[in-house]
Amino acid sequence: MDKEKKAAMDKMWTAIAARAVTDEEFKTKLVATPVDLMLEGGLTLPEGTAMKVGAYKVQAIPIPSDASDEIKEEVKWWMWRLDSIREFGREKPEKTVGHMSMSAQEADAD
Repeated sequence: MDKEKKAAMDKMWTAIAARAVTDEEFKTKLVATPVDLMLEGGLTLPEGTAMKVGAYKVQAIPIPSDASDEIKEEVKWWMWRLDSIREFGREKPEKTVGHMSMSAQEADAD
């Protein structure tokens, strides 16, 4: 991926990540539908790729078998950010209820 394209993508990602840190509602939406919000933030999926939803509603961008090295590098860039977003969603501390450990969200639902 050329330096200018990477710099532009990094700038858009920085704005998205900064908003997630300061806006809890945006962060919740970002964790739920990261690709959608990243696209709304100005990013575009690598050419010839599509977002897939896998187990546990995890969004991913598979690398096409015939992808160029540049496309592979761009998909890796996306996947690193998607992995980071999944970590945003794991920040809630766990509570112990009886003999079970559950997230704060699960405990609050009871």
